[in-house]
Formats: sequence, structure tokens, C-alpha cells
Amino acid sequence: MQRRRRDRNVRAFEYVMRNERKIREAVKEVRLCKKGYTGGAPTGHAHIADPTAGEAIRRAEEISFVEIEGGGRVEWPERWLRVIDAVRAWCEPIPIRREILRRRYLGESWVKTCAEIKTAEGRHLSESKYHRIVMGICNYAVKCAIQVRIIKIF
Repeated sequence: MQRRRRDRNVRAFEYVMRNERKIREAVKEVRLCKKGYTGGAPTGHAHIADPTAGEAIRRAEEISFVEIEGGGRVEWPERWLRVIDAVRAWCEPIPIRREILRRRYLGESWVKTCAEIKTAEGRHLSESKYHRIVMGICNYAVKCAIQVRIIKIF
């Protein structure tokens, strides 16, 4: 069992990372099911049905939240998915960072990860280096989340 992080922003990122597949599915479902309407009163009086405009509005609107399987609610899921994609792109050039990101958010323990990953020198990954890399990933993710206005500094 991993220890709980003190920083709520890092906890939010890690929750989103662990539930990425569910969030992507929920966003896709909302995008497919959401109806777009233009004009008119709820009674139907003077309703202008323009399917092209309705579709454009539906695609342009950002989804404010999704409910994911298991009882979770994620605010601004599309923004979080952009953060995840940015973090993956940032980790891609460095094989150890990429592998730690993949294994950590699949739920593998740090002990197993450190035992199986070899450094450039051919030694096993140390605990301190593992945690330093994870902290670097989390810090970058928080910076990305601030950039897309999910997290506020003050």
C-alpha cells in the first residue's frame, strides 16, 4: 500500500492517472450522447432546429465533469486528459522515466519496479532515484494542470 501524499494537487493527478481509461470512456460517452440545441423556449415555441449549428456547439463546449465507474466525479476531464498526454510526452524521451510512469499507475509497487528496472550503469534502480523521478513527474504534472487552469496557486 502506498502512502498518501500530503499535496492535494498531486493526489488529484494520481487519481486521474489511475482512472485514465475510465475517464476517457466517460468523456467519449458524454460526447456521443450529448444533444445540442439552438434557440427556442422549452415549450418548443419558436424553436429553430439547425442540426449543423447544434453539432458545432456540442463539439465546442467543454465538458465540465464526468461521473466515472466506481462512484468518482472528475471536474474538467478533458483538461485532465490533456495534462496526462503532456506528461506522457514529457516522459517519452527518457526510458526509465517512461517505464516508471507506466508501472506506477498500473499499480505496481516501487519495490518490484526498482528490482526490475536497470539503470544505464547496469545496476538496479535505487529507492531514492525512483522517488526522485516520481516527484519530478508529479511536479511537471502539477505545472501542466496550472497551465490549463485546473489547479490554482492562490
